[in-house]
Amino acid sequence: MKRFIFLAVLAEAFIIYASVLVKIVDLSPILVGFYRISLALPIFALLANTKLLKVRKKDMLLMLGAGGFFGLDLVFFNLAIHKTSIANVNLFASLVVFILVPIGAIFFKEKIRLDFVLGSLVSLAGVFLLIKGRGGESVATPLGDFLAFLSMSCYGIFLSLVYGLRKRYDTLTLMSFASLGSILILLSIGIPMEGFTLPKDWHTWGILIAISLFGQILGQGCFGYIMGKLTTQVSSLILLFTPALAGLMGYFILGEKLGIYEIIGMIIIVLGVYIAKMRKEKKSQKN
Repeated sequence: MKRFIFLAVLAEAFIIYASVLVKIVDLSPILVGFYRISLALPIFALLANTKLLKVRKKDMLLMLGAGGFFGLDLVFFNLAIHKTSIANVNLFASLVVFILVPIGAIFFKEKIRLDFVLGSLVSLAGVFLLIKGRGGESVATPLGDFLAFLSMSCYGIFLSLVYGLRKRYDTLTLMSFASLGSILILLSIGIPMEGFTLPKDWHTWGILIAISLFGQILGQGCFGYIMGKLTTQVSSLILLFTPALAGLMGYFILGEKLGIYEIIGMIIIVLGVYIAKMRKEKKSQKN
């Protein structure tokens, strides 16, 4: 169990790193999402191999649909990054817990524990405190925050579909068909809005490859694998780490300052996760 949690946190770190690259790459936002998926698709399909031929038609449509919601997530997420602060985008991303947990309880019969609710609320308080610490440097806009909210909603639906499908299919098969669904959405929205252009130089290609590698292959691929090993509650709780990871990554990679509010917020987030997850493990050991 602990190794899966570690992998999930690592996957989130990869995804956040990719989001930083999205902000600095010299290419239109939706088109960046298209290249992120397109560069990863051949890798997923090649590794999945003949397993792709064994997928039932109904499940294939569900995978394509899941990919469609992920495509919408990328559209809103990449646009939001250019309209609001990365801190706010990560804040909304962490709130997906409030979509996944009810879905897990309703459709997958997962019992919502009091420890989990308490721990989630504590972590959420830490998330808001972390964002408060950046208030003076915020470049947030109402439109950007709204786009981030739409991104979070689409991502929550995507993860819910992945959680159900992972009970029957491996990650590579799932991500292959989901990538096709994402590409269809990204092209149908991106071409009318932004047109279609190729990266202008090898430097841009290099950043796009890094975004695809860290954000899609290592990030989403790994998190898709984890969704078949952990409950929706544990998986979504890990997403509350997102703002804390973003703050640490900004500090070590981009040289962004960490104030006292941000440091306290990170500590509170970790405390909340401990309350929600670790107390359950202690109870299990006693029994």
